[in-house]
Amino acid sequence: MSAAVGVTVTAATTSSVGLFLVLAVGFAGVLEALVLWLLRSLAQSPKYVALVHKLTRQLAVVGLVYLLVKCAVLTERRQLRQEYIHDAFDAANMLLLVASLSMAVQAIVVIVLLRVATTEMDGLGLLWSFEVVDEIQLAKSRPTWLFVRNWHATRVKLKLVDAFFRHVYGLPPMFGFAKHVRGIQEQLTFELFDMGFGAWVVLLALFYAFFSITGELEAAYDLPPKQTTTIPLFSSRWRVFVCFSSSLMAFATVFYIVMTWSYSRLVHHAKLHALVPSMDPPSQESDGEKKTPSSIWDAIASFATKEGTVTQLGPLEALSRMQAVGERLEASLPTISPHDRTSHWPWRDKHPLTPLCRQTSLEQNVSTQIDCISLPIISYQSCRVLLQVILLVNGLGYAYFATTVLPFAPLDTIEETVQSIAAILPLVLVTVVLAPRLIRSLALVHSTWHVDSAVLARVIAQVVHVEHVKVAMVADVIAHCHLRHQSPQDMRRALVPDSVDRDNHECFVEADALRRVLRQFGHRITLHDMNVLIRAMDVRTRGTCVSLVDILAIFDTQRHPPSEDETTPNNHPTSSRLFKADSSIY
Repeated sequence: MSAAVGVTVTAATTSSVGLFLVLAVGFAGVLEALVLWLLRSLAQSPKYVALVHKLTRQLAVVGLVYLLVKCAVLTERRQLRQEYIHDAFDAANMLLLVASLSMAVQAIVVIVLLRVATTEMDGLGLLWSFEVVDEIQLAKSRPTWLFVRNWHATRVKLKLVDAFFRHVYGLPPMFGFAKHVRGIQEQLTFELFDMGFGAWVVLLALFYAFFSITGELEAAYDLPPKQTTTIPLFSSRWRVFVCFSSSLMAFATVFYIVMTWSYSRLVHHAKLHALVPSMDPPSQESDGEKKTPSSIWDAIASFATKEGTVTQLGPLEALSRMQAVGERLEASLPTISPHDRTSHWPWRDKHPLTPLCRQTSLEQNVSTQIDCISLPIISYQSCRVLLQVILLVNGLGYAYFATTVLPFAPLDTIEETVQSIAAILPLVLVTVVLAPRLIRSLALVHSTWHVDSAVLARVIAQVVHVEHVKVAMVADVIAHCHLRHQSPQDMRRALVPDSVDRDNHECFVEADALRRVLRQFGHRITLHDMNVLIRAMDVRTRGTCVSLVDILAIFDTQRHPPSEDETTPNNHPTSSRLFKADSSIY
């Protein structure tokens, strides 16, 4: 009888192990599929891909810490101290694992939210200023204007800062300001979430600080839920955690106000530049700030009119100007001696929590009018360190809530459940609302004010490279057409349905659809380079769409070069359509 019972227990235990093994394998498969999906989605952002690899490696390393727990279990001693070692190791490992997981989830959420804003910014880079004015006039005529007013104001501010930045540095519209901001934003995001060993030092400091305030350093770390001391213990930890999360959100809010104020100062000077009659920047001695203030709507309308009166540079002239600016920026960079010992310190720039006194900047930036603007921030490095501390402490806050507060929460009633979850609400607001806005604001300020000459020169070199991509695109498509006995006009049938008049000069197609068709015709190009390429080709645009006739004319010109009589300066439709800008917007 007892033997039969023993067999039954053994069979049940084996089946339960098999069941949990199936669940573990399924969970691992879901995680692997999620990582692969993230890598495919972020394939065009190398910094984000590197960050995902960094986070997954960090989770794997923390998972190996559980080997210490197993070593404590498998020792031969069967004493009470053995249970103490096992429980302590298990609690410490769980805290590390949850902390790594929470920081990884926080990084993914912030990256996804930033990509939504970046995609919208890329679409704005295709629009001329008069098209932005037309969109605003159309939106003002609709009853939903009050709901979309802030959205249009954000676009106008970015457009004004873009124009001011290009004018100060002498860059043509071909320069992709959105790409410049996106590159700095991706680099900033990578630096912010590349925590390293410093994150665990902060975790230890928070651990001892938290339990010192609650007075539980010498008390039991974990208690059974039925003990009478559970409710007072939860009340004590809940009050401390609420003060911690609320203080962190308040500090992040103040920091966001400072960054928003800094960006508003840049927008104010960009607005003054747009309101002057000529393309020259306003004089520092002028009383422009003391006169009747004008809105950003007046500024964008004024700049649209001013932009229409300026002769647009051709692609070759624009490239020559950009190359000259890039060479001037590179000439300002000092030559680093190979005997400089700081060049042998790879941790100096990579370690996130390196003191500022050790981060000696080797760059010399070109002083411009934008750099003379007074902003309420000390430097970019100090803002980056503060933002990194906010994100680090916020991510670790989730781990402390999940391991030290939530297990003791009395969830018997709805009121108690809401009270327990409310403690983590400030951390969620920091992750979803404040963190993406802080990163974006800091990237906008750093990409405009005290710009790193090396970074800007590198962006200019990339834009010039896109022009070579354009030449390669034409060569690839023509070679593909010769091989397949086709012509570039066959792209028209792939882009436009049969029901649409393909010969209509007002036919516009989406830029992303054009990129996919170009891939079918033998040329591959990334989505990020598409916007700058459209500017380089000097084709008509309508929103995020491009003129199909202008695109196909590029290939026809390569196959049948025009005569000198057909080529006249300033005869392109792009130059004439700039005069459509209307300044009657208030």
